[in-house]
Amino acid sequence: MQIGTIECDDMKQPILFLGVVCMFLTSGCLGFVNNEEIQTSLKVEVNEQHLIIETIYEHGELVSSSTVTFEFDFSGSNSDVSIKTFGLETDDGRFMTFNADEQQTASLGFSQHGRYNVTLFAIDSTGANITETKILIVEQVISWAEDDAGAPESLFFDATPGNDGTTPSYLILNSTVTNPSPLLELNGRDVDLEWAVLNVDGQCMGHREIIENGDSVTWNTLHFAPIENHEVKLTIHEGQDSVDVEHRIELRYTD
Repeated sequence: MQIGTIECDDMKQPILFLGVVCMFLTSGCLGFVNNEEIQTSLKVEVNEQHLIIETIYEHGELVSSSTVTFEFDFSGSNSDVSIKTFGLETDDGRFMTFNADEQQTASLGFSQHGRYNVTLFAIDSTGANITETKILIVEQVISWAEDDAGAPESLFFDATPGNDGTTPSYLILNSTVTNPSPLLELNGRDVDLEWAVLNVDGQCMGHREIIENGDSVTWNTLHFAPIENHEVKLTIHEGQDSVDVEHRIELRYTD
């Protein structure tokens, strides 16, 4: 009976040893599993988030209209693995990608006013896509000058944003009309002048005033949420033959 008991105990010891070895090996296998998430961060700096297009008319003719440019710097982005691609997409239909190893900056130009949403992204070597959205505001200032105008021309402008998105928050019109004195002061007369601002629904703003000989009058006005095409029209109802005109129109977006 004792021999049997000894043999039985001897058999238990190898079994116990194998079990310990198995547990050790199993524990070692689990240690190679990486449960930590790969961290990839996107950090993009923009030189400006608010720029202004300037459009200039002289003698009733378009002289120039600027384009504004935003600069994006992706170099602050980092990852536990490698970043393969940087890129951006705008809500006016433009899409751009570039190799992150070769380029970390990008430029984006706008020639039309609007509140633009720009989605910036980075794609790492695992295929993960990290995105960030920035709002860029492009406003427009229109300057108009017309001298010695017997029948002042109309100024037309479009309040539709370049991305067909949110309309301008408001427009500001600053209009100065001068009734110049004749050189010999023989035929100087007052001018009965009317301003009218028209849109697709008809006249939305207006003003009328007598401008004395040799004097100037400025009309300042503000109109909220302008839409589509507008016309600034001047009508001389009575008075001398010509006036000098200066308009300044601002299409503004609130933050």
